Amino acid sequence: MSLEDILESPHKIMKLSFPPVMLNLMEEAAKPEPDFAVLGKIISMDPALSTTILNLVNSPFYGLSQEISDLKRAAIVLGTRELLNLAVTVTFQKHICSNLTIDGYDIYEDWLITVWGAIAANLIASRICPDHADRVYLCCLLKDIGLFFLGCNAPEELPGLDRMKNLTFLYSGQIEEEEKVWGMNHGDLSQTLLNHWKVKALDCPAIKKHHDILNLDSHDPQTKAVILATRWAEMEIGGAAAPFNVLQFESLLQNSLNMCEEDLEGFRDVCRTKFKSMLATLGMSENKSETPYYEHSIKNLQASYFLSLELLTAEGGLDTISRIISRHLKLNWDISNWELALKSPHSKEFSLYRSEGDAGVSRLGSGLREEEIKWQSDTFRREIFSHRIKLGELRLERSEISENDIEDLNLYLRFVGQSYEHYSAKQFLLEDRAQTLESLPLAIATLDNKGRLKDMNDQMSRMLGGAGASGESDFKKLVEMGINSSLGSRWDVFLNSENKKAFSKIQCGRLRTGGAPKDSCLYLSAHKNMKNSDSGVTVIMEDIREVSEAQVQSLKERDFLEGLLDSMKDIVFTVDKRGNIGYASSRFSKIFLGRNLFDIASPSETFTGRWGPEVLSHGKNIIEVTLSRTESSGLPFELVISSLGEEGGDRFLIVARDLTPIRRLEDKLKKQAVFDGLTELFNHSQFNSLLHREIARSDRTGRAFGLMFFDLDGFKNVNDTEGHLAGDKILRSVGRILKEELRAGMDFPCRYGGDEFAAIVTEVRAEGLQKIAERIRLRAEKEFSGRVTVSGGLAVLRPGEKASDVLKRADTAAYKAKGKGGNKFEWS
Repeated sequence: MSLEDILESPHKIMKLSFPPVMLNLMEEAAKPEPDFAVLGKIISMDPALSTTILNLVNSPFYGLSQEISDLKRAAIVLGTRELLNLAVTVTFQKHICSNLTIDGYDIYEDWLITVWGAIAANLIASRICPDHADRVYLCCLLKDIGLFFLGCNAPEELPGLDRMKNLTFLYSGQIEEEEKVWGMNHGDLSQTLLNHWKVKALDCPAIKKHHDILNLDSHDPQTKAVILATRWAEMEIGGAAAPFNVLQFESLLQNSLNMCEEDLEGFRDVCRTKFKSMLATLGMSENKSETPYYEHSIKNLQASYFLSLELLTAEGGLDTISRIISRHLKLNWDISNWELALKSPHSKEFSLYRSEGDAGVSRLGSGLREEEIKWQSDTFRREIFSHRIKLGELRLERSEISENDIEDLNLYLRFVGQSYEHYSAKQFLLEDRAQTLESLPLAIATLDNKGRLKDMNDQMSRMLGGAGASGESDFKKLVEMGINSSLGSRWDVFLNSENKKAFSKIQCGRLRTGGAPKDSCLYLSAHKNMKNSDSGVTVIMEDIREVSEAQVQSLKERDFLEGLLDSMKDIVFTVDKRGNIGYASSRFSKIFLGRNLFDIASPSETFTGRWGPEVLSHGKNIIEVTLSRTESSGLPFELVISSLGEEGGDRFLIVARDLTPIRRLEDKLKKQAVFDGLTELFNHSQFNSLLHREIARSDRTGRAFGLMFFDLDGFKNVNDTEGHLAGDKILRSVGRILKEELRAGMDFPCRYGGDEFAAIVTEVRAEGLQKIAERIRLRAEKEFSGRVTVSGGLAVLRPGEKASDVLKRADTAAYKAKGKGGNKFEWS
């Protein structure tokens, strides 16, 4: 039975999912005001449910001073809504625990995560959206009901089931995999099922977004509470929780709820008490094999965290790591005698260290398989894990540590596990790579994306001679100083072009690696690191000593010619008589080589004749074309075509000059002739043309036509007191208001000059023009908070009236408005 079959059958959903008590409780929970009489009737359907609820009501979960013996009294004290939430929780737990029977699956941890999340969501919501705390509790409790549902009825429909140690703990890529297989994520599935079960009042966005921690601040308070609670449960309870992540989340929670550290500690205590009471009532004892993070205070977590940070930047390999741990054990727990095994970052083998009093730390062996380690201490042992992977083990005599210190030591070792994991993946790897690079016979350097030297190995330093100690950082200049040869313009193109990922060249010059300088050739290869936004460049250089003197001279001449062509801004290439490109400037070789000129270029409209190979035989020819390089639409170029003569055979030289800057300048000049550069409205000259054109159109069609003319009250004062930049900002804002309030293509906003504006409004009568003007006046008054207002005149074209007449009437009306105190429009 597929997921689609189940979802399309309401009967199957009801039959295969949850018992009537659960569904009736969820239906009642969806009501704005639950009815206690109905609730009591539902609970009576399951005799054991009433007893469990009363046990929970009388537990430390609520801390009531008097024992409550009946549900009615519980509803009075706690409220019907709270009682209903407890009933849903108990019924939900009972059904899930008895029906989830996936082979090798243990629901224990999933249920802990679910309970902690629901309690935490209720507490968080009580702080940030108290009116919705009960609803948030239910949303968080039922957010993973889709996963539980499939686990009970169709586990084969769960993608990645083989990777799931817990159904509710999000694994990497799970959301994407669910959407690919189901067309939705498990939050959507949970909401879909609730809707099928007629619990539509629990249509809660938080159910669909409960893992969206990255966009936490963009959500409403209810969703935010569920997201925080979900993450908190995963960090505190989830088996994959890491100590750094726990502490990091505590900081996020503190900032999100605007709490001080003491308040947060109290908040955690309340959540912990309610959680443990709930588990005890439901008959689920806590697994004590490892003390949960919530049992430790924030101060203890922070203390272990700050100690373990020292391991992240340790230098000197595992010997240094063992000495750091030794110092921590001595200073914090007065432990001097111990044995420590640390897993190699490269393999499954271990190194064994021992500390004996004042003798210090000594390494007893390396490359040991775990079963080969010969321990001397065995009465107290603690394994060091990170993400369930064993990274080491500490052993000492039980007499070395007091009972009160054991939990603190255990917590410290959990932080050590994650720190050591990070050290192995980063710092140790960097040290190992550095040693490898230094031992290579190749010259290697790393540059930033501007070509500035960041680091180099000894071989590169030797090849560059004394240039490396000059203080110069530009690698191109270092090469010029060190081997008296230039990398050429191709190097600059490589650095500045996003499309260029690699650069290679045989570089000839005077190499000084000791003794007298001598002619030599180097093979230089550079590659961009595109893995992150802060891209850098890796350079490898090797001396090619077997190249003959004649080859060296030929390479030098080639480098000179390539440098000459690369220095040209134009594109240079050759074509055969059919237009096939056989050579192109090195900067463009990958773009043009092997392509046909007549396929990638099309002539401009001014070209006459047939566009094909015959144009090559016309002698020197100049043609304007659109040339497609990597741009789909192409760019304008001017081609100068010349024959290479008899020595060149049937080949032709083409020099292509990019016309884009010229066309861009032409477009800019055209725009400046029409539009005002500051406000992007039509300018004064264009206003007069538009006015005459629209008056002629109005006379011809008989359609109404209106003119609005206004200037800005208080604008001069802004210029005088706040400066011209502030004045320009106001003028741009007025331009924006006009464009937003007028109809594009029908009305024409213009800047007449200075702080004077005009608007030609077509197909409008007096009442319509009045409304438009009033909207503009109110927008300006609000935009500038009354500092600057609008005073203007309005005029509607009269039969036979000229442009100068209607403009004069509107201008006169504007002066009239100004004379009446401004911030108004007057009619002519």
